[in-house]
Amino acid sequence: MAGSARSMQSSDFFGLRVASCNYFPAHSKNGVNISARCTINAFMNIASRANNGEGQSTVVPLTAWGKLADVCAKSMSPGKEFHCSAELKGYEARVFHNQAPVVMPDGVTLTTNKLGFSITKLLFGEESAKHIANEIQSGIRPADWNMAGSAGFAAWRETLKKRNLLAFDPTQPVFGYSKVILPQGPGIGAYTPQAAAAPAFVAPTPGAVEAAVVNATGSPAVVGAALFTPVAPAAEAAPVFTPAPAAQPVFAAPVGV
Repeated sequence: MAGSARSMQSSDFFGLRVASCNYFPAHSKNGVNISARCTINAFMNIASRANNGEGQSTVVPLTAWGKLADVCAKSMSPGKEFHCSAELKGYEARVFHNQAPVVMPDGVTLTTNKLGFSITKLLFGEESAKHIANEIQSGIRPADWNMAGSAGFAAWRETLKKRNLLAFDPTQPVFGYSKVILPQGPGIGAYTPQAAAAPAFVAPTPGAVEAAVVNATGSPAVVGAALFTPVAPAAEAAPVFTPAPAAQPVFAAPVGV
């Protein structure tokens, strides 16, 4: 077949609004680790003549993985504006009816092919005015939360700090602004963190050290074996090694739960 066998795709979204979020904690399936993910139903309104000029509205399924999933779960308040770049992903998901997976007469769970987007870059925008009003009314947010120098302003900053430090608790039904969905089914187990291997330290041989000194001084005559055989070697501090940062998990296609 003539032409290229490879394809390209890139997706950018601007002016999205959060409709709802679900959080799936990190787990393993059949012994394979699956990173935490936050699925976001994002409301999008494209300017057009549709709906008497109000535009064409739709909901876009987006997924954030790993550490970004935690950030989104704690930050994606209802109606919040955001912009992102994402990769189109195809995946197989179970078919549900009345919140239960559909099982065929032969015992096989019915699945279907779906498309979604995995977020690669994210920029948050403004919060929804309705959401802010609801938090003020319920006492979650001080009325003067955005007035610099006020007591409410300082208190709200402390609230945000605590929210950013919030850790996932599997006993709670929500994580941040997201509904928690615990993975269930055969083969589901705990996520096993992979420890990064520390770089091996290779001590230089005396010959290599001597050669280095010779090259540094430019005077081979002043370098002798006695320089490398001290009578009373002093205690040396243990070398400090800084391991390379662990590789971030590759964005994978969402999996059905």
